[in-house]
Amino acid sequence: METTIRSEVYRVSLAGVSCRSTEALVSMAVREIDGVRAVLLGEGAELLVLASAERDLHPEIVAAVVAAGLMPESVSVGPAFRTPDSRPLTLKEAEDLGIVERPREPVRAAVESVQRVSIAVTDGYDPDTIIVTAGVPVRLTFSEGYGCLGRVVFESLGIEADLEQGGATVDLPALEPGTYLFSCGMRMVHGRVIAE
Repeated sequence: METTIRSEVYRVSLAGVSCRSTEALVSMAVREIDGVRAVLLGEGAELLVLASAERDLHPEIVAAVVAAGLMPESVSVGPAFRTPDSRPLTLKEAEDLGIVERPREPVRAAVESVQRVSIAVTDGYDPDTIIVTAGVPVRLTFSEGYGCLGRVVFESLGIEADLEQGGATVDLPALEPGTYLFSCGMRMVHGRVIAE
């Protein structure tokens, strides 16, 4: 029999709670529940609880909240990205709970006769956004990649390179201003070169 893991976000209203020790008590009690992945103080007067478990954790969270002196109706639950009142999590809340990763910072290429950038190929491209100066040739050095990431494709430029034999250097011509996408051979992992 296949088990189903439920990923949910519980919101515990802390409205009217003026005591920091009550907040801390609720937070500590909820963290102890098996299946709770993260707890944080959200925007506004509420505690956000990310849970992934084979069972509904609502009764256990309510019990922890009641033990801390709060009312049971202060707990609401919803799927991992939305809450029952249709209010989505903010990006910061989702990042802090570990639901999404913080975006990587783009890298600006140094301007010389050729702009050079090294790209690490792991489970994606790092960096995955490269800013270059339009009108100056670009040399991108990709580290070794395997499987889906064993090829890099610049479809709009008609350029492909094999990364499975120690990586590859890809020379791009002087680009017009615009965005040039690149991807793995299966078009599942993407990056971009922005010429300004």
